[in-house]
Amino acid sequence: MSEDASNGPEPGQATFVPEPKGTLLPDGTRWGPFKGAEFTDTVGVFERHDVDIIASGFRWTEGPTWVAEAGNLLFSDTIDARIYQWNAKDGVTTVCEVSGGYDGANVADYDSRFEPGSNGMALVGDDLYICQHPTHRVVKVQLSKLKVGQPFCDNDFEVIADAYQGENMNSPNDVIAMPNGDVFFSDPIYGFLKKQPKELGFAFLNAEKGVHPDQPYLDESCQERGPGFKGVYRWREGKLELVTKELDRPNGLAVSPDGKILWVANSSKDPSWHAFEMSEELPLKQLYHLDQSILGPLPDPGLGTADGFKVDEQGRLWTTIPAGIAVIDTEKKAIVAKVIFGTNTSNIQFGDGGDVFVTGLGHLWRLYRKI
Repeated sequence: MSEDASNGPEPGQATFVPEPKGTLLPDGTRWGPFKGAEFTDTVGVFERHDVDIIASGFRWTEGPTWVAEAGNLLFSDTIDARIYQWNAKDGVTTVCEVSGGYDGANVADYDSRFEPGSNGMALVGDDLYICQHPTHRVVKVQLSKLKVGQPFCDNDFEVIADAYQGENMNSPNDVIAMPNGDVFFSDPIYGFLKKQPKELGFAFLNAEKGVHPDQPYLDESCQERGPGFKGVYRWREGKLELVTKELDRPNGLAVSPDGKILWVANSSKDPSWHAFEMSEELPLKQLYHLDQSILGPLPDPGLGTADGFKVDEQGRLWTTIPAGIAVIDTEKKAIVAKVIFGTNTSNIQFGDGGDVFVTGLGHLWRLYRKI
């Protein structure tokens, strides 16, 4: 990046020190308490059965992206609209403000958005691809030239996609970039989420309060302001192509180690993971899917859904699930490990060695897998 990163003003806490009690909000309440995790590990995928909180003080962390050369983890806060950086030496620093791309005039209802920030990111060389909710687009910016601590709109960037066949995207969510230059991204509807009354707080992710993110107005917004469906897209040499519109809530994306399968998480009330055959012919053919029954009993199935995930060297899915994460053997179609966080998780990223970073409600966590 073009200058040293530095902490910016934060809404709840002055620092991002690990705090199991969660983010301290201005009204004195706590956001995202974390009481620890429970492991099930049938084949020994973890080096040790520990979950460390490495940073706290956020609202909803997402889009973890590993910068291997620098040993940095980039991640979004979709609610506070920032991109942050974490490393073992300096902890958390603010990389980008107003990360959803708002420039003061390009989003008519910006103040009503619950998630006005960036979401998924992908890094290839120096090119950082970013999904932006309020501006309905995927953009590309050079990481080395990113103006640290400034609003995103102050940067030089390229819009990869903001419309399909003349209609706005919904809210690009997750993005992956392939070695051949292809960029895949999902386009569900969660960027249309409106701010909740104070008495509800984060209720749209809390089944105990009877509210779920699949609220009717989200689908209505898709019809009125979006393309009319939820899709997965491929951007290739400046051309945007529809990969599939089969899924109602397409979300996390990953590709198998051999490049033959595109995995897509469907983040509906009954989460599922869908395998599509990679091909030059579109739409891609769905081969099979894994549904929620594979997870077995969960302590609180209302705490989240299938969201972001990664594929390891053996083709296993390391995925977020309701109330935690799971490792799925896709050949055996079976869970080989599960970690119950007891709170909402959003995405997963591998770092150096056996580091596994997990984003979600209020915190940034790290686990340790065997290599």
